[in-house]
Amino acid sequence: MIYLLIGQKGSGKTFIGELFEKHFNIKFVRVEDWAKPIKKDRKVDDENYLKEVFAAVENGIRGSLQKRESLVFESTGLTKYFDAMLLNLQSDFKVVTIGVKATSELCLDRVKSRDQSIHINVSDEQVNKINDAVIKRNRQTDFVINNNNKSEPSLVDEIANIINKNVQLKNRKT
Repeated sequence: MIYLLIGQKGSGKTFIGELFEKHFNIKFVRVEDWAKPIKKDRKVDDENYLKEVFAAVENGIRGSLQKRESLVFESTGLTKYFDAMLLNLQSDFKVVTIGVKATSELCLDRVKSRDQSIHINVSDEQVNKINDAVIKRNRQTDFVINNNNKSEPSLVDEIANIINKNVQLKNRKT
């Protein structure tokens, strides 16, 4: 089972992914760890970079699922390479998509204040451009978490509900 967090930069995807691991023992895979060495000095919208990144992410996710039953990872979900990766993963695994939403202002504030060593650095202008594209795309997901300064216990409850609904569905099918 793959839980895929999709949303704007700064919406809280990383934090929510960490909560999956901390509270539910579902491994959070940091895809930026795969993307950072590929990026080098290329721009975040470089087509070859994006193609390489999503190929690396798909291979990494597949490899990670050989070692565990479930995992969670994150993406803004914007490119055709993301779309192809998602279709490929859905052909072999149960993928639960979770939209993570927050106001654009809050997202930008979070990006400015977060630990830049674990994220790919982007300018405020790039954050706004990417986040506007995420909002415009309005990707439909299986679940939505509105993350405008929710407390950790509240987010943990939402995650528990999502996990429980998927366990119930899985049990009905078997």
